[in-house]
Amino acid sequence: MTIDFSNDIILLTCANGKQCGHLIPFLLPKWKHLRLAVKSESSRQTLEKKYGPTWQSDLKSNIDVVLADLAQPDDCYRIMEGVTAVYHVGPGFHPRETEIGYNIIDAALHHHISHFIYSSVLHPVLRKLMNHDCKRYVEEYLIESGLPYTILQPSHFMDMFPLPKLLAEENPTYTARWDPDVKFSYTSLHDLGEATAKILEQREQHFYATYQMVSTCQPMGYNEVCEIASKVIGKEIHVETMPFQKTMEGSAEGMLGLPPGEYARDGVQRMLLYYNYRGLVGSTNVMRWVLGREPLSWERWCEMIVKEVEGKE
Repeated sequence: MTIDFSNDIILLTCANGKQCGHLIPFLLPKWKHLRLAVKSESSRQTLEKKYGPTWQSDLKSNIDVVLADLAQPDDCYRIMEGVTAVYHVGPGFHPRETEIGYNIIDAALHHHISHFIYSSVLHPVLRKLMNHDCKRYVEEYLIESGLPYTILQPSHFMDMFPLPKLLAEENPTYTARWDPDVKFSYTSLHDLGEATAKILEQREQHFYATYQMVSTCQPMGYNEVCEIASKVIGKEIHVETMPFQKTMEGSAEGMLGLPPGEYARDGVQRMLLYYNYRGLVGSTNVMRWVLGREPLSWERWCEMIVKEVEGKE
């Protein structure tokens, strides 16, 4: 299956989110036609300002930002017109996330797209986690659809760690929202973006595959993360644990910036309770293979973020 960088149209959903924000720089300027789907007018304006006519002219790329409510099948069919490949990121903790996944898959089937990449989550079989369980159904629907697919399963994002804020503080303190000794495997959005771009480009080499997308080799809790970050920034980062009841209050809005609602509240509270005892661990083998290099360790990730912050000053 020939890749046509000049004419293939790549569709990204939730295009103003963190995942696509780290993917787009790896797609440009090689891919000449990107279609970025967003739900809100503010997101549309943000992306059009970021990737405006002057920027597109410099890269000789066409970036089309489209408004769409993916809960509406007609909108999904409309934005899928002429698309070659899609990278679907579902809206996290949305009460209709599973239905939205079905809608976008149906639209992809209708338009006979060449490749459907679904950003799922590490261990979607964990039924106690609402944000995992809903993705399990989308994975099943995609696998049974007959579409050429690749399912990516990232873990807890390293980028949730507020290193720029800690770097700016004289006496930095990290407030953990769960037991900071509970171990996790972490995914760098930089690694995920680069790996996804490679999968889009290599296409059929990755058909019908499900990949754990983990960056860090050694599972660790946030106490260990803060020890590493302290050495990188040259300041000791103190760790405090937020009382559990306080963590539960307003967690959806305060922690993830989600709109208020019972579903988001319940989903985030379940996640925090689970994380407080069990964590989330996986393997870095596939990420290393896809990237063709070592994924980012916590030390290298911290060094990268420090350079980015210093470059903006």
